[in-house]
Amino acid sequence: MAFDLGNVLVRVDHLRFCRGLAPLAGLSPREIYAQVFESTLEPGYDTGKISSEDFYRLVKERFGLDLAYPDFAALWRDMFDPLDEMEEAVARLATRYPLFMLSNTNPLHFEYIEERFPTLLRHFQAFILSYRVGSRKPEAAIYQALIRLAGREPRDILYLDDKLLFVEAARAQGLEAWHFTSPRDFFRDLRRHGLWSSGQ
Repeated sequence: MAFDLGNVLVRVDHLRFCRGLAPLAGLSPREIYAQVFESTLEPGYDTGKISSEDFYRLVKERFGLDLAYPDFAALWRDMFDPLDEMEEAVARLATRYPLFMLSNTNPLHFEYIEERFPTLLRHFQAFILSYRVGSRKPEAAIYQALIRLAGREPRDILYLDDKLLFVEAARAQGLEAWHFTSPRDFFRDLRRHGLWSSGQ
């Protein structure tokens, strides 16, 4: 069983970073979002093509910022919160299934996740992270990395993601993939497929 990270295991709000940066750049949060997350900046960072320091420098230059690296890193990392019930669910599932994480992420974000959610992460056998494998969803290579690491037939791997595009891309690689919408619906689907019993 494999899980996406953001808005499946933990809440993520990219606009929190944008709201923090907006007054420093003299732009709206939506303009910040477009120039970071809808440009080549974040994909380059997420796939390991640029380092954390280079990402900071490029963002600083793009917006004309006078911002020290530690202050930038603090803003960039402050996007995540617990998602109700998911840590408990992962702990229970880990007693029955090998668990993997597959995520589009970057070094600063995952370092923060490791610091803030250590009890959640300890239940996973391995992490397939875009910046480590050099590929991000919906590219085929990151799903193939999961399949190789799991050592199972794709049809025997259940993958959860909150983005339907990424669910469809996983299915195109032969994975069993579900669209994650809420913990409650996830638990319902597990029970419906005989993967989660009331006594578990």
